[in-house]
Amino acid sequence: MKLHPQLGTRDAIFVSDPAALRYIFQSDRADSFIRAPEWYAMADFLFGAAVGTTEGDEHKRHRKGIQPAFGVPETRALFPVFQTFAQKLCEKWDSILAGESADDTILNVADWLSHTTLDTFGAVAFDHEFGSLDGSPTELAAAVPSVLQVILSLRSLKNHRSDSFMRRTETFGSMTVSQATSLSLLQYIPMPLIRWILNKAPSKGLEHVRKTNAIATRIILQLIEEKRTMGATGKNDIMSNILKAGSSEDPALRLTDQEIVSQLRFLLIAGHETSANTLGWALWELCKVPSIQTELRKEIREARLRKRGDELSHQDLQGLPLLNAVIKETLRVAPVLPNSFRENVKDDVLPLAQPVTLKSGQVVDKLPIPKGTKVYISIGGYNM
Repeated sequence: MKLHPQLGTRDAIFVSDPAALRYIFQSDRADSFIRAPEWYAMADFLFGAAVGTTEGDEHKRHRKGIQPAFGVPETRALFPVFQTFAQKLCEKWDSILAGESADDTILNVADWLSHTTLDTFGAVAFDHEFGSLDGSPTELAAAVPSVLQVILSLRSLKNHRSDSFMRRTETFGSMTVSQATSLSLLQYIPMPLIRWILNKAPSKGLEHVRKTNAIATRIILQLIEEKRTMGATGKNDIMSNILKAGSSEDPALRLTDQEIVSQLRFLLIAGHETSANTLGWALWELCKVPSIQTELRKEIREARLRKRGDELSHQDLQGLPLLNAVIKETLRVAPVLPNSFRENVKDDVLPLAQPVTLKSGQVVDKLPIPKGTKVYISIGGYNM
C-alpha cells in the first residue's frame, strides 16, 4: 500500500506481504534497509550504542559480544528464576484475595505483571534485587527509562490509568498536536541539531530521560565493577556472561564498559514492559474464552501430577501443546511490536507473494522502490 504517512514526508509504502518481509529482513539485501536516521539519534540518546540501535558491522560486533549470554544452556539456566518470580506473584495475589471479599476485589493485573517482569529482569540481567513487587523499588529500578513502556502502555492500558501508568507517561506519554507535528518533521532537521535538542534543549520530558539515564549508567557501572572484583564465575546472569565473554582472547567479543551499560539499558527497556504486556494479553484472551482456560488448567495439572510434586522443567513446558499454542496465538494476535520501520539506502525491487493492482490497472508481482523510501512494516498485518 502506498501512503502519505506524515506531514511533509515523501511517499511511503505499507508492507505486510511475506515475500517482501523476507527480502527486507532475511535476504542478502537486508543491510540495505536501515532504520531512519532520526531513529539513531533517539536511540543513542536513550541507550547509547547497543545491539538494537546499530547497523552493519557495528551491529554484528555488538551481537557477537552479547551472544554468549543468550545461548541455549545460558537461557535454560535462568528458568528457575522465572519460576521464582511467577510463584511470588501468585502468592501476592493469593494474599490479596484471601484478605478481601472475592466479589469486591479488583486486581490491576497489568501493574502486577509490570512489577514482576521488572524484578525478573533485575535478577536475570544483573543478579540484582529490584524490589518492585514488594513496593520498595531500588534506585536502579526507579530509574528505568520509560519511553517504550509509554508506547506499549498507551496501547494496552488506556482504560486503566493507574498511578504506575501515569508515572510511565512522564516522558512522552501525553503528546500534543504540535509535538506530533515536530516528530513528523524530524527527518528534515540536521542530525547535529537533533542531537543538541535531545541532549541539551530545556524540556521536562527530555530532562526526565537525561536524569534516569545518568542514574542507570552510574549504578550499572558500579555493578560491573563489583562483579569484576568478586568474580563472575558460577553466575548465569546476562551481565556476568557478557563480562566472561569479554575476558576472552577474541577481540570481537570484547565490549567496553559503556557498551555493556548500553546493552543492558536497551535489553531492559526492550524486555521488561513487552513481556508484561504479552502476559497481560494472554490472560485477557483466556478470560474471554473460559473453555480454553479450563483445558489449559487441566493440561498443567496433569503435567504436575506426572511429576509427583517436582517442579515442571523447561522440557516439561515445551511438551504441553495447548500451553504453547496459547503463547504462540497471543504473540500472533497481539505482537509485541505491531509495526516496524525501515528506509532503503539504494534503489531496489521488492518481490511480492501476492500480486497487487496499481492505479493504472497493471498487475505486478514486484514493486520498484526508489532510494529513501519509507517502508512501514506491519507485523500485525502479516500475522493476520
